[in-house]
Amino acid sequence: MTSNSVAPPTVAEIDISAFTQNVCAVRASLASSCELMAVVKADAYGHGAATLAAPALQAGATWLGVARCDEGVALRLHGVDAPILLLGPIWPDEVDALLTYRLTPVIGSLEDARLVQQHARQLGRQVRVHVNVDTGMRRLGLPPQHIPALLAKVETLTHLEWEGVMTHMATADHLDERVLQEQWKCFCGVVQTLRDRGVTPPYIHAANSAALYRFPQTHGQMVRPGIALYGAHPFDAPGAEVLRPVLSWKTRLARIETVVAGSGISYGHTFVTSRSSRIGTLPVGYADGLCRRLSNVGEVLVHGRRAPFVGQITMDMCMIDVTDIPQAQIGDEVVLIGAQGEDRITAGAMASHCGQIPYEVWCAISARVPRRYIV
Repeated sequence: MTSNSVAPPTVAEIDISAFTQNVCAVRASLASSCELMAVVKADAYGHGAATLAAPALQAGATWLGVARCDEGVALRLHGVDAPILLLGPIWPDEVDALLTYRLTPVIGSLEDARLVQQHARQLGRQVRVHVNVDTGMRRLGLPPQHIPALLAKVETLTHLEWEGVMTHMATADHLDERVLQEQWKCFCGVVQTLRDRGVTPPYIHAANSAALYRFPQTHGQMVRPGIALYGAHPFDAPGAEVLRPVLSWKTRLARIETVVAGSGISYGHTFVTSRSSRIGTLPVGYADGLCRRLSNVGEVLVHGRRAPFVGQITMDMCMIDVTDIPQAQIGDEVVLIGAQGEDRITAGAMASHCGQIPYEVWCAISARVPRRYIV
């Protein structure tokens, strides 16, 4: 920030030390032979991939995971040299960039294998790939029954080096373990089929954050945590309580007005005061990523006390009731997510009001909300 710049009233603060501690905590829960891939897709779930990549690697991650080719390219352009796994689909017009920037593709179909083989041969390069087996997510990957067809073509895939085989657990955060156990059994069967055919990729990986904590038998040679690294664990698991929230979202009171009982607030007057009230205006709205479903149900922190949203959240602003916080004044800090005093509002709590999950809350915080990094 230059001396002439103006400090924005609304910011998302990213605690790098909390992120580093989370990575270290996950690393400490693994066997020494199991590597850690830090999933930093979607701009590290809205936290800033370019900034957090280096701390993740310094804290013990050896791989990074992204969903799209451009995410991986951006990390390379920021100087990241570690292996980067492209977890999302492979598009024909991106293969050259994928190979140029040394991203590791995930093969999810026979066509993917042919496509990468073609480009790798043209470049005269050996390309390491991971094969995704769809054991029940039904999103990407080869169905188990297609693995023999891929094995039959291995000798023709001369420029591909089979470095890993993976799957994704669809219900690792559910109390009912039956689907996960079925997926794991299926995946283990595929791995055994590969071994029987003499194919032994060095990386067998399946565990996301929930599986990492709840089902250590799925760790394999690498785990792929995402949400745990950012300090949330929407699943019950011993050990996860040490994870620290990384993101805080803050703004400031822009206006306070005393209104009489019976005053309608915001569009549609969906809230009407039942008493003389002090109504505060915040310079943050749904264009910043504040979910409109928080209208009349969510809360913020002012002077360490909870103040409810009142009226409809608008594009750029929203209103809160600070009647019971008499010391509140214009310019005061207001916490949307994070701690203030002895209280805390979590991304999970905000998500619960909106019928969402913490991932959505973080990813929704728009680019017009500056990220401020705290060491």
